[in-house]
Amino acid sequence: MIHRQTGEIELSSGARIGPSYSEAQFLASPLARTAKALSKTHPWSGYRTSRQRISHKTFRVTLHFFSGKLASIELFEVGAESKAFWNDWSEKEEAERKASHDAWLESMLGAPPYDYPWGRITSEYDLRGGYSSIVVRFGPREGAPAVR
Repeated sequence: MIHRQTGEIELSSGARIGPSYSEAQFLASPLARTAKALSKTHPWSGYRTSRQRISHKTFRVTLHFFSGKLASIELFEVGAESKAFWNDWSEKEEAERKASHDAWLESMLGAPPYDYPWGRITSEYDLRGGYSSIVVRFGPREGAPAVR
């Protein structure tokens, strides 16, 4: 679940990841034991976790840190029949993944936009990368409405 008041994402394991989560906390957590470090370009670093359950859905979770502080989380829904190769990819299936992301967010948070004092949530389709994901960006946004 994504908590609109705090921006924390609660995994089915009970772990909570949010705007105050540090890279040091992540590296000391059980979540890091199965994570793959992505390329590091100081001051940026990133990690992709094993599959995680969030509110009855399964996601690949990627955490991006800037100077040791959590900057964003990317959620990519994966199913039991998740495609392993590019020749299995289809634009239609990717559009369905985006629609699933949109519906999931709306079921928890209501209609978009999802702008909060702690950050912003978007459902995106990356045309160049050929994938859809939910991106949670942390940091105050100028003009963001108060959380209701």
